[in-house]
Amino acid sequence: MLNKSQEELFSNFYKSTINNKYLDDRTAILIGLAASMAVACYPCMKYYLTEAKEIGIKKEEIGEVLIKVMAVSAGRVNVQLEDVISNYFEEDEDSS
Repeated sequence: MLNKSQEELFSNFYKSTINNKYLDDRTAILIGLAASMAVACYPCMKYYLTEAKEIGIKKEEIGEVLIKVMAVSAGRVNVQLEDVISNYFEEDEDSS
């Protein structure tokens, strides 16, 4: 749990990420939504979905964000599994 001072620091930090110099609002919201999906932050997803709805982002666009997050997640798991399998079989061969 954050203390009052830490909460204020985090709040100020988070607010500083909202106003972007190079990203338009639509892009920033979709990136925030993707990041919140990737780390399973439900309050963040709710926030970004509300923001998306307010500026007219369609469900189909949100679906495409979800697909991208799923693809990246699946790729990560695939690489991890390949590493585990190669180490597993390497250990198996060493003990023979």
